[in-house]
Amino acid sequence: MYIAIEGIKGAGKSTLVDALVPMLRAYCDEEQQQLALLSPTTPMPATQPLEQDFLQRQGDDMYLRQLYAARSNHHAQLTDWHADVIVSDRSIFTSLSVRWQKAMQQGICPEAYFTQVRQQEYKIAIPDMVIHLDAPEPVLLSRYQARSRQYGKHEENIESIQCFKQSYQQLYRWLQTPDAYALIGKLVTVQYFDTHEQNTDTICSDVLNLLTSSPP
Repeated sequence: MYIAIEGIKGAGKSTLVDALVPMLRAYCDEEQQQLALLSPTTPMPATQPLEQDFLQRQGDDMYLRQLYAARSNHHAQLTDWHADVIVSDRSIFTSLSVRWQKAMQQGICPEAYFTQVRQQEYKIAIPDMVIHLDAPEPVLLSRYQARSRQYGKHEENIESIQCFKQSYQQLYRWLQTPDAYALIGKLVTVQYFDTHEQNTDTICSDVLNLLTSSPP
């Protein structure tokens, strides 16, 4: 079972992963199963040429696309895809959502766009289940203000939040279509959680229940 934690920046993905991993380790030990962890957007070693210009090239979309595809493939090739449970902080669906609106505006159909991104991120698997985290826009903005990160500032506004939310909604709707199933080869389950309304412990318990009730 490959579970991806998805959602817009500030929704609480890292917080959930930090709380969920110990619970999953205990579950897998009890069930005599293997757990693998993946974070496909995490930087590669600093010796990688693409990583060296990251802070200076925040406005270069072509560069960012190449960088995140390289990161995805790098971490995917280090992942044990034969593990019983695989959990990732983000997935290929992050890359799809980032430019979804632009692709649709250019008249690219979802199937062609998916194929395009898949060719770039060819080593990472497609999740079986998505845990999608969200929060109201004012809450997200307040969380951004509390951060000290020096990158991605161009995304920290109402317009970007609304665009990303809409992109994820359209992407998930497409994933449920026969065309998506024919292309991907499986149905991806999406479960939604509001991190403003639900606390982390409750979400972790719900995710474990989903895991134990889902077929292998």
